[in-house]
Amino acid sequence: MISSKYFLEKVKDVKISDIKAILPMLIAKVVSPLYKKKYENYWLICEEPYEARDNGFYFFEYLRKKQPQQKCVYAIKENSVDFDKVKSLGETVQYGSLKHWILYFTAKYNISSQKGGKPNAALCSFFELNNIFKPNNIFLQHGITINNVKWLYSNCSKINRFITSTTDEYNFIKQNFGYADDVVLLTGFPRFDGLHDRKEVNNRVLIMPTWRYWFNLNSKKLHNQDDNISTSQYMKCWKELLCSSELKYLVEKYNLGIIFYPHRNMQRYLEAFKDVPRYITIASWEKYDIRDLLKSSKLMITDYSSVFFDMVYMKKPVIFYQFDKEKYRKYQYGEGYFDYDNNKFGCSYTRSEDVVRELEYFVENKYHVSEEYINEHDRIFKYYDTNNSMRIYNLLRDEGSV
Repeated sequence: MISSKYFLEKVKDVKISDIKAILPMLIAKVVSPLYKKKYENYWLICEEPYEARDNGFYFFEYLRKKQPQQKCVYAIKENSVDFDKVKSLGETVQYGSLKHWILYFTAKYNISSQKGGKPNAALCSFFELNNIFKPNNIFLQHGITINNVKWLYSNCSKINRFITSTTDEYNFIKQNFGYADDVVLLTGFPRFDGLHDRKEVNNRVLIMPTWRYWFNLNSKKLHNQDDNISTSQYMKCWKELLCSSELKYLVEKYNLGIIFYPHRNMQRYLEAFKDVPRYITIASWEKYDIRDLLKSSKLMITDYSSVFFDMVYMKKPVIFYQFDKEKYRKYQYGEGYFDYDNNKFGCSYTRSEDVVRELEYFVENKYHVSEEYINEHDRIFKYYDTNNSMRIYNLLRDEGSV
């Protein structure tokens, strides 16, 4: 059963859309037995309501191209910029619609890169955590888990298969998250299948910070401190880097192409960065595909985003700009197994000038990484191939029902 503390915290984040979802949910629950035979062998796949550019989409693409006999449907909003891309591959369903609810109650698997990848995350979480309904949830993840993310613990999630990509991640989740031995699987991410044909743009640098809970979730607001994005430490420090004279010097000296692409949960604040220098591209998620940016960039600067592992997978350098470590650990994610201050992949800095200095080092050295980096890459990635989606498909196909 769901803990009262966890439930009361999540209630603070309930939205009007969650209330509106109750009616189609109730109707679907009543009529779903009539559709059980029709959809019982379907695999329902999704990500965020408006997106198709992560592990969910790439697994769907694999199924449509390599396993066309498998019945599957992708849930996405019809007004999404990604809708036509998905529609060209196969069957879709309007995210949150009555049909989506019916599929949720009847499909063989519910597959998503998001823990809340359901017709309505709040309602479905309530049903599942209280054992009112038990779908077969296949969690593809949208990033390698490196932190002590307690909302992914087994007592806060009903996950039947938890997909991982590195040996350290696999061991950490198995040992600490409370799942049965057969739940956590090491297969690699579907999106990694497409990271081998790199098409890099000379001197392109991708700056991609993650989000902060306290700007987006009512239950996580830091009252009376740092709750205004425009005057926040987050905004101050990232602008300090983006607007620094040192970075401008590198851009002009080496003809760097700087792209700033905040986490999707921070994209609503893009307008606040409109006054950064024009030589920096402020990238919106509607216009830029993240995988294309990752593949085309020579180096990444981030804070705590696990997307840096995509760059590591491609054996590219990363730099960590971590100006709010204590606050981040206290109010967002507890520290896990990955030590940003002592690892083989990148150095962590709290000052923007040190980040720029490290960037110049990599530019001057043609973005080469160390031998220790490559050895660590080989150690943590059991699979470095284009068969990640195939491994997941074979596991789900062969096990019948979870």
